[in-house]
Amino acid sequence: MRVLVAAGGSGGHIFPALAVLEELQGEGGHALGWVGSPQGLEAQIAAKRPWIEFFPLLSRGLPRQEPWAWPGALLQDLRALAEARRIVRAFKPDVVLAMGGYPAVAPALAAKSLGVPVVLHEQNAVMGLANRFLARFSDLVLLAFPKTQGCPHRANVLVTGTPVRRAITALPQGLGQEFLVLGGSLGSRALVEAVLARAPKFAALQGFRVRLVVGRAGNPEELARKLREKGVYAEAQSFTERVEELLARARLVLARAGGSTVAELACAGRPAILVPWEGAATGHQLKNAEYLAKGGGFLLLRERELSSSKLDELVEGLWADEAGLFRLSAAARAQARPDAAQRVVEALKALGKEPS
Repeated sequence: MRVLVAAGGSGGHIFPALAVLEELQGEGGHALGWVGSPQGLEAQIAAKRPWIEFFPLLSRGLPRQEPWAWPGALLQDLRALAEARRIVRAFKPDVVLAMGGYPAVAPALAAKSLGVPVVLHEQNAVMGLANRFLARFSDLVLLAFPKTQGCPHRANVLVTGTPVRRAITALPQGLGQEFLVLGGSLGSRALVEAVLARAPKFAALQGFRVRLVVGRAGNPEELARKLREKGVYAEAQSFTERVEELLARARLVLARAGGSTVAELACAGRPAILVPWEGAATGHQLKNAEYLAKGGGFLLLRERELSSSKLDELVEGLWADEAGLFRLSAAARAQARPDAAQRVVEALKALGKEPS
């Protein structure tokens, strides 16, 4: 089977796409392509995997707060649509998997115009604007959450969960010894600053060690130095693909609540304090966190509470409570969908007319 994935923009779209492609690659016998930005993280990911044929495509979302920039963005997207049609004709996919966000729009529309089946995946509890548009043209819409807000009622829907790479789903049960701070692939200045501000409190906790993935939120060496000066042993890095190594060492996680992040935390069974990004479109991170917090394993902390003592109280209360952490870990795993990538592959095969 020939599968073309359209994904880019952030790790929340990119890593679920990679999980599906790795599942297909493990089966053997498939031709696998990826359409994305030549300057994006997706290009770096594909370049390290020679079994993925990468097709660069420049596209642009509509800047919501800058309507004067829409004509230029629309012109670029029309060019992207023409180029996407050329890519689809050249690769000849049996099915196209669009992972959401504006980078998926042109490839999905191009495939539909050429009679190629389109499968759309939504990773969050609230469907994004691009996916609401694409859902009307998709042959099948795959959802991470059973009651996803904004999904058109007439869409052909299947709940699969968010695909997570096997390196994460295969992590053994147990907890590490580090406090892991994850701000998503782009980082979170609010989380970093909160940890810096509360460091004197954390320094009093026995065996407390922190590891930060800071993205664009600061210089990792400088942030680690500042934390050490406040008495906290710390390591920091800008980014890593190998998040499974970080999760394996994690005892407790402070994280944003993007769809891919929470799916990985659940599959790894890592207790987490989720701090939804208030600026997330349609408030999807808050909805993600609220849904998961109801099932246990995850605690919800609003961004405005980061500057209060509540973060101190949560971390201090949990750090020494090993029995409580294991209960949270079990509850997190109970919400996981470790077979999501396989279920997406099965849906692609069914639509791409390949026998299972």
